[in-house]
Order: sequence, then C-alpha cells, then structure tokens
Amino acid sequence: MNAKEKYLAVERLHVPEWQTDQIQSANFDFVEFMRWLLASESRFNEIFKVERKEIEHLRANQASLRSLLRTPFLMVAPTLTTVEDWRCFVEDTPTTLAVDRLRNMLPPVEGIELFAIRNHNHRFMTLASNLIHTSVLAAPLLGITPAVAEYLGTLRSSQIRMALQRIGGLPLFRWRFTSTTFWYEFTADTLTDEAVAHQIMLTAPLEATKATRILGFSELRMERWQKETFASAMMAHGLRASTASDVFTLNPNKMRARFVEIHGKSSPCGNRAMSLTWFVETAPQRLHATMYIWLYRKAIAHGASAAEALIATHDIYSRLFGGTPLISADRAYNLTSAMAADTRLTTAPCRSCSTHYVVSNSDVRVEMHHSFTCPACAQELGPRRKRVRKNKGAT
Repeated sequence: MNAKEKYLAVERLHVPEWQTDQIQSANFDFVEFMRWLLASESRFNEIFKVERKEIEHLRANQASLRSLLRTPFLMVAPTLTTVEDWRCFVEDTPTTLAVDRLRNMLPPVEGIELFAIRNHNHRFMTLASNLIHTSVLAAPLLGITPAVAEYLGTLRSSQIRMALQRIGGLPLFRWRFTSTTFWYEFTADTLTDEAVAHQIMLTAPLEATKATRILGFSELRMERWQKETFASAMMAHGLRASTASDVFTLNPNKMRARFVEIHGKSSPCGNRAMSLTWFVETAPQRLHATMYIWLYRKAIAHGASAAEALIATHDIYSRLFGGTPLISADRAYNLTSAMAADTRLTTAPCRSCSTHYVVSNSDVRVEMHHSFTCPACAQELGPRRKRVRKNKGAT
C-alpha cells in the first residue's frame, strides 16, 4: 500500500478497489441471471421491471455498457423497498401489500430455477450487508433508502439466513434503471457518465430525494487526531495543503509536508476557486455539482459529519466519472460549505422529470425554479467537448 492509498483508507469513508470489483462482477452475474430467467419464463419481467429484449441490448452496445459498468453502483435494486417489507421476512410478521403483489406476480418455480434464485438472493444479501457495514454511502450504491440501509445494518447473520429461507423463490432484486429514457440513451450509444449519473438520481427511491440539511464545517467538534486523519484523506483526494490547514485548523507546514508525502510533489499554490456560478455555467458542471450534493446529502442522512460526508462523497464521485471528474477537492469544499452557509446555490426540481438539480439563486445569476429544465431533459449531456475560445480579433 502506497502513501496515497494509506491515507485514503478511512473506515466507512472509502470503498476499496476489491469491493468495487465485487460490485462490477455482481452486476455481470445478476444481469446474466435475469436474462436467463426471462428466457425460461417471460412473466418474470413484471418482477425484474425489464424485458429480455432490453437485457439483450447490453451485449450489443459495448460503449454504453462500459459507461454503465465503470460506475461503483449496482445495476440492480431491491424488490423490497421499505423496512416493513423486510421486517415481514426477518421477524415473520404479516406480509405487506407490496410483498403480496410480488408473490402474486411470481410464476411457479422449482428445480434449478428455484436453486438459482436462492443462490443469487444470498449473493445479493451478502454484498448488500458488506457495503452497509463498510460505507456511509451504501444506500445510494445499492439503490435503497437510508432507513432500509439502517435496518439491514442491525441484522445478525442468523436473522439474514432465516429471512432468506422465508423469502424462498422470490427474487430479491430487479433492474435498477426503470425510466423510459434509459434504454433510448443506451441503444443510441449516448450513455455518457453524466447520463448514468442522471439516471441514478432519477430512479432513486422516493425517500432518497428528500432534502437533507447541508452541514457546515464550522459545526465540527473533533479531536486533533481526527482532524489530521480527515485532512490527510482529503489531501489524498487532491485538496490543497493550505485549504486543509485552514479547514481543520492544523499547522500549515505540517500539512504541506504531508501533501508531499502523499503525492511526491508540493501542494499547488495560487488563489482558490471561489466562484459559485461556475457550478451552473455549463450542463456538465451543473450535473457534476448536483451529483456531488446528492451523494453528500445521502452520507449526511446516514449519520456522517460534514468532513466524513465530504471524504466519502469525493471517493465515490471520482470513481463514478471514470477518472475525469470536473469538481476538484477544493471546489467540492467550496460547494458544500457555501450551500451550508446561505442560499446563493440551492436545488430545484426539473419541470419535466422532477429530479432536483443545483440552481443559482445569487445576485449574479438568478434562475427561475418553477420553469427549470435539467440538462438531461434538455438533451445536453452528450459527449463532452472542449470549449473553444474565439480570438477577439477574429472576424
């Protein structure tokens, strides 16, 4: 383990590479399982929320598939969406209406099909349990609400095994991206990383879209060792040494030395990026800012502090965009601290899809919340292109 990996590996704030590999491997297996089961019995499409012909598109469009699989998110979501749904299997209480509907949809299963369903249910629960206990962002990674993640995190292994026995042949997961636009973008080879991020937010459970108050760093109460741990983790993500020393009130010389230890070079100098309108200047920048705040709020909802949420969010955000994130660690701190302090940046729902996006509310730029259209619905999330500046003397 090199210095950067050592400082990144903060408990519950970093998803290690091996766990991301597990998610991607599970994505392949779960999709192939659904395709196989749909081939044997088409009625499973009501449970899986996807048709076999749509699943087959995954093999035909390799460019879009690579964009999808590069994310650290599961491509499936649980069929049991509330705590009450899970409790009826864990605690053997009366079944909910949602569970009764699922059972009514379930075709008769036996033999190898029943064995395959139980086997994949067990793998799904093992993966979900591991993520819930290792990441404050397990809920959005799994496509569940924070309440469900909290409940599943309290279960013992024996309770999970007993619940799986009661669940029997009912598949525990379905296709995650259920919007009408997903397959259109996928088959048209326009599924960019930004489009995937929009689909993740668009198809999130309803509870996950509720606004959570943005916490500020001024509200932190930490021991010195915690400050040094969090400052080192953020510097490993690229935060400047000067910013780390200011945010966590630590010795500037020590932070500069730590930055060199992590990256093997000096921390960048110069003015910090302080512009808030930058986050809404272009469609990709607005999408990136929105996804960042969406993840940040999910971490806060799971009990993380402002510093913990920032570290965990940057960890997932940088993986989501395939190594080409637009928001640096310094800009991320500026974004989250500004949204905690005032309303110059806020969120408003798109009038077409209702997804909440970051909008400007400052004296420099005011955007009409009631008539806002998000970049996805405005079809502005195609492949990124370099911005060309015209020479002033050009005719």
